[in-house]
Parts: sequence; C-alpha cells; structure tokens
Amino acid sequence: MVSRDEVLTLEELAAYLKVSETTAYSLVRSGDIPGRKVGREWRFLRERVENWLMQAGTENDMEKSGGMNGLVQRDEWGGEFTVENGQEKVALWLPMTLEDKNAQIEKAQREGVNVSDVVAAYLREWVKS
Repeated sequence: MVSRDEVLTLEELAAYLKVSETTAYSLVRSGDIPGRKVGREWRFLRERVENWLMQAGTENDMEKSGGMNGLVQRDEWGGEFTVENGQEKVALWLPMTLEDKNAQIEKAQREGVNVSDVVAAYLREWVKS
C-alpha cells in the first residue's frame, strides 16, 4: 500500500502524473504543483499532489488562477487566449508574413521605439488598403 505522506522525486512525480519530466517540471516551476526544493532536487508529498489533482478544475481553482491555467480558450467572439499565473494572454493573429514581421521588428529597433507601436501603425495601414 502506498503511503499518502510518501515523498516523490521529480521523476516519480512525472511517472505518477503520467506526463513527461519536462511537463512535470513546467508545472512545478509555474507554482501549479506544490513542492519544495531540497538542495538542488525537487520533492513532493504525494498527499499534496493528490489534493492538487482533486481540486483541478473546481470553481475555487478556476477563480484563483483566473481561468484554465495554460489552456488555450476561446472568448465569446472566438478570440483565443490563455491564462498564465492569473494573467490573460491574448493570441493575436496578424495579417503579415514572417518577412513583414521581421521588417517591423528591425524598424522598431532602428527607431528605438516599442515594437507594438510599429506593428499597430502597420495594421492601421493594412486596414486602409
């Protein structure tokens, strides 16, 4: 029988969650999974991981994270966004080629201005045409 106070390593956590070690590490680094660094290694109490699993997707978890943390979601207008650490990140699909994008970044660097401002001006011109 497995003890709920068992301590797991990162590798054991990944196996327990049936995910890659990279995915487990990302969850740990984001603060989603409760753990503690002991020296240079991460350790996790199985009971706390089980509690985290049971709370995933509950209203309390959704409120705390501001949505389904890390998952791409659609808003009421069909726009895509994710929520990371309580902040909404909006996906913006720009009508430009990779070459156009690189040209806008270079222009912003040359002029010493914010890339967003240069891209916004580019989009205003694009809408007019």
